[in-house]
Amino acid sequence: MSVADRLALLAHPAVRSAFGRELGQLVEYHERIGSTQDRAKELAPGPAIVVADVQTAGRGTSDRTWVAAAGSGVLASFVLPGPPAGAAVASLVAGVGVARALDALGLPDARVKWPNDVLVRGRKVAGILTQSASGPRGHVIVGIGLNVTQPEAQLAGFRSPATSIALEGRALDRLVALEALARAIAAVFAGPPEVALAEWRSRSNVLGHRVLVSRTGAEPLRGLAAALDPDGALRIETAYGPERILVGEVTVEE
Repeated sequence: MSVADRLALLAHPAVRSAFGRELGQLVEYHERIGSTQDRAKELAPGPAIVVADVQTAGRGTSDRTWVAAAGSGVLASFVLPGPPAGAAVASLVAGVGVARALDALGLPDARVKWPNDVLVRGRKVAGILTQSASGPRGHVIVGIGLNVTQPEAQLAGFRSPATSIALEGRALDRLVALEALARAIAAVFAGPPEVALAEWRSRSNVLGHRVLVSRTGAEPLRGLAAALDPDGALRIETAYGPERILVGEVTVEE
């Protein structure tokens, strides 16, 4: 069953203003933009939300391109004022926020993959990019790409198996998805990071599994993902002893 998609209504100033008042944040909508993350930096320290139908220079982790067809996803950056957590912790906290939003949208049991992916049934449904700044104008910017309406054909050929909310059997208005994300992200960052990290551990698809960690400029690392440290590092038990990983790409092997 299809539903009306109302995200483009945010192009109308009155609708956008009312939506922003409801959330307590400035909201910008762009039919097309280079990067919501770049625009969000200009609105720091916020609070603000930049959302677009299409990004022409969207980025994911390690400067990879984030691609989504028009009308298919929620592409948004959330600017949250206040002293930021470390970059690694912020990505994990944001992942918990996205998972909570999916719970609210009728997709329970979302899992998180270190450091910044959210999965449903083992397939990536959302990616996260966080950036932060300290000082008097301290803030964190959480960029989220959430797959909403994509059919299987649009998600073929990606590095990792992917899914969308539609492929999981939910017909969803992207405006509803944006509101759920905005509320969940604001709430999770308003709470203690250690609470979010405890929830991350309970939702992890990595902890307790043997993994392969790929790292730029270093040899791949294999071992057991044993723990998540308070600073967001993933602790790996290898044949040569424990290793702490703050940057890398993890593949679950068993």
